[in-house]
This record gives sequence, C-alpha cells and structure tokens, in this order.
Amino acid sequence: MEVIQSVLMYTVMLGSLYLLISLGFSLICGVLGIFNLGYGITFVIAVYGMWMLTDAFGFGVVPAIIGVFILQFIFTLGAIYFPIVKRYMEQEEFLLTSLLLVSFIVEELVNHVYPITAGVDIPTTIVKGTTSILGSTVPTQMLFVVVCAVVITLFFIIFLLKTRLGLKIQAVSQNYSAARLMGVRVNRIYMIAMLLAVIPPTVCMIIIAPIWSIEPKMGENLLQSAILVTILGGLGNLRGTIIASLIVGFISASIAFVFDPRLVNAAILIGVFFVLLFKPEGITKSEKLW
Repeated sequence: MEVIQSVLMYTVMLGSLYLLISLGFSLICGVLGIFNLGYGITFVIAVYGMWMLTDAFGFGVVPAIIGVFILQFIFTLGAIYFPIVKRYMEQEEFLLTSLLLVSFIVEELVNHVYPITAGVDIPTTIVKGTTSILGSTVPTQMLFVVVCAVVITLFFIIFLLKTRLGLKIQAVSQNYSAARLMGVRVNRIYMIAMLLAVIPPTVCMIIIAPIWSIEPKMGENLLQSAILVTILGGLGNLRGTIIASLIVGFISASIAFVFDPRLVNAAILIGVFFVLLFKPEGITKSEKLW
C-alpha cells in the first residue's frame, strides 16, 4: 500500500513536470506544424538567465523573473522566429538544422560563461523543507509544480477555447490555407504561438531549479522528454499531451519505486514505442489542437 501511494503521488508530480516541459513544444507542433529542435534552449535560458540577473546584476527575485520572460521573448523573436522560422518555413530540412544549431551555439556559450562545475544558486525557493503526503515525503517546492501545471493548463484551455485569438490559433492549426483565406494573419498567429510556448518551460525551470540538477546541456534531455510526450499524445494535440504526461509520469514513478530508477528512461522509451506500434498517430488525433 505504501508503494502504491508513493507511485500515485509521484505520478501526479512527475506528470505535472512533464506537462510543463512539453506543453509549449506541443503548441508549436500543433500551430506551426514543425519540430522546434531549438526548444531545449528555452530551459537553459530560463535557469541561467535567472542566475545571471540575480547574481551578476543583483536583481531581486520578482524583477529577475520578469526579466527572464522578457529575455525569452526577445530571444524567441530575435533569434528564432524572424531570422529562421519565418524565412524558412517552406524549407523544412534547413529550418530544423538551423534551430538545432542555434540551440548548440547557445549551450556552448552558456557553458563557457557558466561551466558545468559552477554551482548554480537560483533564489526561487517559495517554501523550504519537505511535506508528507500519502506516506511519501517530497520537497514542498515540487508541490508548486503541480499547482503551476494546473493553472497554466487551464489558462491554455480557456484561452484556446473561449477567446477570439485562441479560436484563430485553432483555425490555423487545423487548416492553414483556409484560415488565411478567411483573413487570419497567419504570421502573427505563428509569432504569438511561439511566445506562448516559452511560458510553461520557463515557469517550470524557475520553480524546480533550486531542487534540480542544473547544467548547460540539460536542454537536450528535456527536449527529448518533450518530444516523447508530444508524440505519445498526438503531435500538437494539447489534450493528448496532458494525458501522455500523466502516463509518462506513471511509468517513471512505477519503475522507480518497483524496479530500478536507472531504468526509468528506458521504460519510457519502450512504453512510447509499443503504444506507437498499435496507434501510430498517438493517443489523440494529431490534426487537432484540442
């Protein structure tokens, strides 16, 4: 019973973590119809941008958080959307290669300024200590991951289903040509989608950075997680991403508690592989954003 309780508890926490990691990537897949291989750098900028603003520039926590989001938006538009995505949407091979190269370049620059051996100290701990829930003792900070995942997911759902701009985003994701003929400014929708996509991973990293293993190349592993969850859920379908996040969270928790934590990544890959064998499109229809 203790193991079952622990698995359930960590399924929710890890599922929330995977959801924040993959929600932005899924949105880009659904709206732009591309694999943003530069998505992993979002996590790196969130952590090291926060560290730079607080440590080197002496910002307080709140100004630093605002500054990180501004930095993310500037980088997304100035280094990703306008010079690469907007210009080369029709040249998929060059687009994907360029996004990956930008990611590698930023990783190397960050690693030069903040080597792996440097200790990262991000002052974003909201509540210190641990909390006991269902027989499991977890860092209290991790509980805020669950709260943030719920809040951000609800925001995305309400925004996409209830607002005029959200309906336009859905229209573009379903039929690019028809949306353009109906007067939707597609390039503007693309830009907004890419800006929205940086919100979940940035919030995620700000919260978990104080209790997480941080290094300049962490974006590669987190990108892999985002890709696996998005593929499992159905490319670009946010509802599928939510379900897939909980499934991957359950696999991670089950393997970690019942077998060996070192087998978690292998178990996730095998699980996704077998699902796709029988349902290649993923859990939900990939042609729908919701």
